[in-house]
Amino acid sequence: MTTKPLQQRLTPYYFLVPALSVLTLVILFPIISNVMMSVQKVQLLKGGADEFVGFDNYARLLGSSTFRGSIGASLRFTFLSLPLALILGMAMALVFNEIRRARPVFTAFLLVPWAIAPVVTGYMWRWLFHDSFGLINHFLLTVGLIEANIPWLAQPDTAIAATVVANVWRFMPYITIMLLAGLQGIPGDLYEAAHVDGANIIERFFHVTLPQLRHVMAVVFLFATIWMVNDFALIFIMTEGGPAKATLVVPITIYRFAFEHLRLGRGAAAAMILLVFLLSVSAIFIRVIFANQKKQESE
Repeated sequence: MTTKPLQQRLTPYYFLVPALSVLTLVILFPIISNVMMSVQKVQLLKGGADEFVGFDNYARLLGSSTFRGSIGASLRFTFLSLPLALILGMAMALVFNEIRRARPVFTAFLLVPWAIAPVVTGYMWRWLFHDSFGLINHFLLTVGLIEANIPWLAQPDTAIAATVVANVWRFMPYITIMLLAGLQGIPGDLYEAAHVDGANIIERFFHVTLPQLRHVMAVVFLFATIWMVNDFALIFIMTEGGPAKATLVVPITIYRFAFEHLRLGRGAAAAMILLVFLLSVSAIFIRVIFANQKKQESE
């Protein structure tokens, strides 16, 4: 058996150089710069040299009630939005999977909320939830469900609910399309065999559909979690983190530290904490997915 020359073995890696160069410039360099900034006290206005403070920025953040509250707000926003979006996305995917004619037309309309910029979505839902002339209050007053206008975005509980509704509306199309693709990849023979065995539609869903979609659902869950935890524009446009810091999520806290209070080091440290959290969640998900896959292959 002859071995290939070194130049020939390295040829495939040459094609990766442009992509790796772009990734280095776009991802790795900003992360390194952010890490360096997070351990410094940046003298932005004073014009002096930046002061190395070590982990002081991290210690101050973890001791800050505002930052700890923003972590709770981000988790609350994500864990309220994600189950609703998954349930509605699954329901829509099951409906669309049964549509044979004009499915591309329906899916094109379905993607409109996902295609709209988050800033536009935020302004749209801010107007819909406006306490004086919003359409939601107008509709509820018309059908007699309420007797007076509700200040949706001026009360902590209703503000959280309003942002969750807007977020579910925006993310549901993405989840629907992903699950629909997974449904179309399930062999029809499995459903026929289950039907022959006497399984009804609910049993087929739990014993055929869900097991076949578990990897797709895991990927959707992971990406949706990352995007929702990182959500900034939608919440900032709708509530600016209020009222009473009820919707003050971590990205808005980072923005305020860095660009309103000009504490760039502290904002960079907050961004690093968020990055480490998301990387940890991603690593756990990937480990669980591949562990289950290897277990099934061994069986």
